[in-house]
Amino acid sequence: MYQRIYNAYSSLSKGDQAELKRCNLSKLANCPAYFRVLRFSGAKDTTQTQRILFLMTSIDVSQESEAQSVALALLKAGVKESQIIQITRSGDNAIEYLKRQLVRCKQVQLESLGKLAQFWGENSRRQLLKEFILAEQD
Repeated sequence: MYQRIYNAYSSLSKGDQAELKRCNLSKLANCPAYFRVLRFSGAKDTTQTQRILFLMTSIDVSQESEAQSVALALLKAGVKESQIIQITRSGDNAIEYLKRQLVRCKQVQLESLGKLAQFWGENSRRQLLKEFILAEQD
């Protein structure tokens, strides 16, 4: 599913990609480029799809074997633990704060990013914090 959405996003024109990059999560659902991604990918119009696409835009996503999980990519980009804690406690705006930090990252694993966006909630935010702290100790 994540691969199909990413391929559909990559096949869009530069103008449509730019339009999606300018959208916040609430405006994404009414963006014509979003509906093009749905058509090309065959994905359903759900909040999960919107979150996945929202996080994929503007981020260096990679399918390579050496790609890093979201938590490890955030750590290597120099994101501080206090910023991750802010993401976990932010409620509705948390995904927007997460995207601001992910823009700094290099080679984020597509599967890790997709799962985090798809299942975004208390448990996934807690899991992100846990993985970040455990990766920091290594």
